[in-house]
Amino acid sequence: MRYGWAFAAGMAMMWATTFSQAEFRGFWVDGFNQGFHTPEQVDTLLQRVRAANLNAVIVQMRKRGDAHYASPLEPFAIQQQEGFDALAYLIEKARSETPRIEVHVWVNSHPIWPGSGWPPDPKHILNRYPEIQTEDYDGKRVTEVGYGGDWGHPLYHEWFAKVVLDIVRRYDIDGIHFDYIRYTGERWGYNPVSIERFNRRNGRTGKPDPTDPLWKQWRRDQVTAVVRKIYAQATTLKPKLKVSAALITWGDGPQNTEDWVNRSAYRAVFQDWQSWLKEGILDMAIPMVYYNEANPRYAEFYRRWATFLKDHQHGRIGVVGIGNYLNSIENTLQQVEFARAPSASGNRVYGVNFFSYAATTGVGTEEGARLYQEPFYTALGEYFKEWVPTPPMPWKQTPTAGHLMGTVLNASDLTPVDGATVEVYQAGSLVRTLTADGNGFFAAVHLPAGDYSLIVRAEGLPAQQIPSVCIAAGMGVNLPVLLGESRGMLVRRLESLANLPDGTPVQLVGKVVIRDWLAPEPPLILRDALSDATVEVKVSTPTLPLLQGDRVAVMGTVRTQPDGKRVVEDATVKWLGVM
Repeated sequence: MRYGWAFAAGMAMMWATTFSQAEFRGFWVDGFNQGFHTPEQVDTLLQRVRAANLNAVIVQMRKRGDAHYASPLEPFAIQQQEGFDALAYLIEKARSETPRIEVHVWVNSHPIWPGSGWPPDPKHILNRYPEIQTEDYDGKRVTEVGYGGDWGHPLYHEWFAKVVLDIVRRYDIDGIHFDYIRYTGERWGYNPVSIERFNRRNGRTGKPDPTDPLWKQWRRDQVTAVVRKIYAQATTLKPKLKVSAALITWGDGPQNTEDWVNRSAYRAVFQDWQSWLKEGILDMAIPMVYYNEANPRYAEFYRRWATFLKDHQHGRIGVVGIGNYLNSIENTLQQVEFARAPSASGNRVYGVNFFSYAATTGVGTEEGARLYQEPFYTALGEYFKEWVPTPPMPWKQTPTAGHLMGTVLNASDLTPVDGATVEVYQAGSLVRTLTADGNGFFAAVHLPAGDYSLIVRAEGLPAQQIPSVCIAAGMGVNLPVLLGESRGMLVRRLESLANLPDGTPVQLVGKVVIRDWLAPEPPLILRDALSDATVEVKVSTPTLPLLQGDRVAVMGTVRTQPDGKRVVEDATVKWLGVM
């Protein structure tokens, strides 16, 4: 047969193992091709996934600053059937039918629009905040993947976090999955705001050279900071949520542990996914080990990367991403077999993920990958033989640690204290030193349960000591920290606003948004975290859209309305996260 199906079926039977233990088996399902644009496509997707004896789908709900789900923040994807919430329908079908299929939401992180045009929807981030775009050393703004957000600009950093956390909060998903969580090369990342922040932090001026080691580490740190920010908050909202990423493996794999820093992921696009695994801000690493098995050189690249992953999971879960779109069915199965075998050190990965559901095979012809070939799904089903659950994650099932996080703000105006240092102590000993990002956010994830104290320092501001913070296993603590002298009275309970004279400057910290504020017209209504008291806030300083359940800090002035209601006017609002 044309695609070697008879041979592939024989190999599937020959290679079938007794892998009855749990392992991850999934498809990447992109939003450009058919897969979930209509209910019928979702039904077909899940039928094929179950026929292939897979147990997960990683579905691309954000491609280029758009949404295949009901997003309050970003415009609806043009490919999607009008009004059809693919994510809600997919979750329902994946849960209600047997066997259960995990749903992981794939979000493109850096790309926000193709370089051939401009988004027509005013809701798109490029129309709301065009200043967040990345640039190269020469000032160009169209990368190899189109327009992209710059991780060194705090506004894009915060916008992307809000988009992801909104999905986590509103949908019963199994995991969140980052793609393009990086820059596109060492000449990119020259957004003027990022350069200004870098120079201010390091006492420099001018435009740094692309190969400057300190500037390269700066950009690496900006990417890591957004992963940490989302991980800490998302897994506090939903402790069992699995955070994963599609990771770069360009070129040959590392020769040894020390060779990691010479690979493109670390060196050129500033995606230090090895450090993410070590820190625990990534639960599951899925390197995109996309190589043509028919080419001996590339087949060796594949084996070296797969082996490196087996031996460098750092207590988390490694899954080999296989490029079936480049391979015949038989060669894909050969790569699966190698992925599942132990390394020379006896280490195994925890599964495989296929790119892609749509582009099932490629046999080196000019036509490229073949789409939706039923023999491909059948071959996988024959090979795997039976459905198994995804691998357990002990740090989530029986946690012994929690997350400490917070936002450092200047008390005088609620501006973030970029670069503030947070020292974490236990029993008088320094256990971690954290650095606040461009939004003032800091986090220590997987901190062993117990009592801690903090000292927060920033240049030009008095240090603040927080004498006692209790971290509980499997939970997170979010601490807003105000440094310096306040220009307003700190109001701890909203009921006390009734007792203040008109014109009193106030600060409200850690209050909860109970009414969405997506435009200047609707009022922002807040309540205390532990009571039903509310207050209306009239915002004078623009902010990112605030959603129900967000936590905020507010600085403004108490006023009495003609109807006798107390409000806070002329307010500045700072987003503190979702919990």
